[in-house]
Amino acid sequence: MTDREGLGVNQDYLRERQYKDPANLSARMALHAKYSRADVPWYAWLVGQIHWPVDGRVLEVGCGSGALWVNVVGLVPHLMLTLTDLSEGMVSAASAAVGPLVGLDVAGMGACDAQMLPFDDDCFDVVVANHMLYHVPDPCRAAAEFARVLRPGGVLLAATNGPQHLRAIADVSRAALGWSSLDSTDGRFGRSTGEHILLSAFASVTWRLHPSTMVCTDPADVIAFIASSPAGQGASDGELIALREAVETRFAEEGGQMTITTEAGCFVAT
Repeated sequence: MTDREGLGVNQDYLRERQYKDPANLSARMALHAKYSRADVPWYAWLVGQIHWPVDGRVLEVGCGSGALWVNVVGLVPHLMLTLTDLSEGMVSAASAAVGPLVGLDVAGMGACDAQMLPFDDDCFDVVVANHMLYHVPDPCRAAAEFARVLRPGGVLLAATNGPQHLRAIADVSRAALGWSSLDSTDGRFGRSTGEHILLSAFASVTWRLHPSTMVCTDPADVIAFIASSPAGQGASDGELIALREAVETRFAEEGGQMTITTEAGCFVAT
């Protein structure tokens, strides 16, 4: 693993810079929110993959800004949520976003390491890990922790991406910056590797793909996405100029738009 690739699992960098607050994550989520073409929106699709028990105890590891629950309130039954993240800033943002929601009670929250969860065995009905296991240094260790805190019959919902996810964005990032933050995601925990990792702790693992694509019409949105990533954050002024030129060239080649393949989905593990 190169130093650049290592940023994706560098806990200090993730906690203190990349995810210190929701700003970088929000910049990337905005691209999906604006351009995603899917019959069922991502968050609604994700929660539709499992059965949610009424009054179920749910742990979300890597809760980010709490966007999952903001988008699905009313689509799930009453739940008792425990929200955790590596970043205190993210936990604070999630608390502010989720706390007022009617029908979802926050039973607890706090910053913690997914590899060492501060919870007793057999205490949750559902564990949610939404696009976060590729940031964990040892995802097998995290999977074992998820299995430990789940009650017998409990379920893990672990979202991630496949190797073709946002390939066009990765291409222009490599052309301008020499690398893309997406390069090693699938290798750490993605569609290609996730089943093997989760089977180290769970008896049954299935992959489900969310059908979607994106057609972007504003180069500034793609530039903002890449600029918010580790590759963009470490770029020089000259590299950022090259990035803008690479994105604008890609748009020109497609007649003023940029078609972006997506390969997002989730593993359901029991």
